[in-house]
Amino acid sequence: MEKLEDFRVAKYRFVLKPLEFIKLATFAGSSLRRDFLPIFKQITCLKPDETCSTCERKDECVYFDLIEDQKGYEDPIYHRFQTPPKPFIFEPPLKRKTSYHPTEKLTYDLLLIGRAIEYFPYFLATIRQLGEVGMGRNHGKFEVEKIIAFDLMKNSIAAEYAFNSETQSFDNEVSVSLKDLYQKYLNEYEEIRDIVVSLITPLRMKRIGSENWHLHFRNLIRNILTRLANLAYTYCGYDEFLDFPEIIYKAGRVRTVKENYIWEDWRHPAKRQDDSIRLGGFIGDIHYHGDITEFWGILRLGELLHIGKNTSFGLGRILVEPDERTSKMAQT
Repeated sequence: MEKLEDFRVAKYRFVLKPLEFIKLATFAGSSLRRDFLPIFKQITCLKPDETCSTCERKDECVYFDLIEDQKGYEDPIYHRFQTPPKPFIFEPPLKRKTSYHPTEKLTYDLLLIGRAIEYFPYFLATIRQLGEVGMGRNHGKFEVEKIIAFDLMKNSIAAEYAFNSETQSFDNEVSVSLKDLYQKYLNEYEEIRDIVVSLITPLRMKRIGSENWHLHFRNLIRNILTRLANLAYTYCGYDEFLDFPEIIYKAGRVRTVKENYIWEDWRHPAKRQDDSIRLGGFIGDIHYHGDITEFWGILRLGELLHIGKNTSFGLGRILVEPDERTSKMAQT
């Protein structure tokens, strides 16, 4: 985990003020996905009238780099990484609220990974233009009231930007390395024997949907580390994939005590108003028991980076909590 120095992340919160009634999908991230991507392409694409596959300037294009690039790793060992995850994660409100009035605030958190951090102005410009065009099922308009930048090391606000001045600056350096975050998380507890992993937004994974599907602890740790390695290789300048065979092997010793989750269907609004795409994922929690202490830092990174598929707009968000009766807090 010492190799994670060059894996950097930055987190922001967009506080939106509705100018009119906004009607969102059941899962707010799906509304943002449908409306955000076309505007992001308009702002960042060098030749928006061409397809990415035939564009001669795609290697210079922010949209292609973050959204469309399939990478195509030549080494057969990495064939499973043909479609890398996106280097950003929007976290919609956890509360299943589908309507917002002008008297209410709507917030989305944004985590940027690796070189996507330098593209933050494009994300900001897209959200601001989205406010002018409108978002949600009724294309309700809004304005960006302020942006909050987080200090993930201190778990506090690093800076706050309000849009009441033309001289507003966004040059604060708020990114942190995963190496430092991992060490911080690892020092939170001296000993952990029991934990609960809550699936707080729908979790989608390969081979998911079977009645006999189980998220064994080893699979959970492997998923987090595979996602971490993929993001590091694709967006953080690593020359080769990070490998964690010993950690994954040890994770097999932790056993599942209880599973309490259900499959939840939801609809992703398509571009046509009268159409939608049916998706789904697991919601609930899983109890694990064993020598979990050395895995705690990895689990906390999983909270930050999400797990599974379609994480860029909020899926696969987990919450990891130790059982205080069998866990010992670190002395600070």
